[in-house]
Amino acid sequence: MDEVTSGSMSYGRIADCYERVRGGDTRALDLAAGVRPWVPDGVVCDVGAGTGVVTDRLRRPGVDLIGCDLSPEMLAQAVGRLPGRLHVADATALALRNRSVDAVLYVWVLHHVGDLAAAFVEARRVLRRGGRVISVSGISLPANDDMGPIFERLNSRLRPARLEQSRAVTRVGSNIGLLVVHEGVIRTTSTMSPNALADSVSQRLFASLWDLSPEDWEGVVEPVVADLRSLPDPEKPRDRVFDHPLVVFTEP
Repeated sequence: MDEVTSGSMSYGRIADCYERVRGGDTRALDLAAGVRPWVPDGVVCDVGAGTGVVTDRLRRPGVDLIGCDLSPEMLAQAVGRLPGRLHVADATALALRNRSVDAVLYVWVLHHVGDLAAAFVEARRVLRRGGRVISVSGISLPANDDMGPIFERLNSRLRPARLEQSRAVTRVGSNIGLLVVHEGVIRTTSTMSPNALADSVSQRLFASLWDLSPEDWEGVVEPVVADLRSLPDPEKPRDRVFDHPLVVFTEP
């Protein structure tokens, strides 16, 4: 598989541990359950499919699944799930014919796309009339636990543009000419201790941490790690709940 260069974010550098650090089967089942009612029969392209862990759980008679991602390393993890149905592509340049699919799916993807409007234009190009665009934000609403406010400091300081892009999905999709048919949330759950989250931050397992300057690491990240470790019972796992905004569009 060839590499793709674009303004979008690739997760290739953590492909070998992505599922482990992003909730694995538990997360995939939650996301698939929330998306499944909106997935029509026909050809469905999962853009940013990554390891295919969510895509595979959308399988049912009448649905022909295709997966694409920027990262060959991520797609290599998906080969066993979607053999022969994967291709390397950016969301703004899909390797699909005009009017060839019945749904375009973005799960935890659009806040990483280099040009959100261009991605929606591309979705309209490949969608058949009456097809759907389904977006699940990778940036959840603030988690209601003692770790949530601490971790939110990283999002607000290190990726304000990504936060704004995530919030702009409905507006930008509508401006491109897609019609909103549903807005809601998909709830995911996980169990994690403050120390485990602090370890994930220290190991740079989040994209916002990959290319920080030493000054930003010291001034922004290290205080967050210290605050997580200073919470009461930092080794005690918390049951965490995340609500991810869901937007469903149709191609008129």
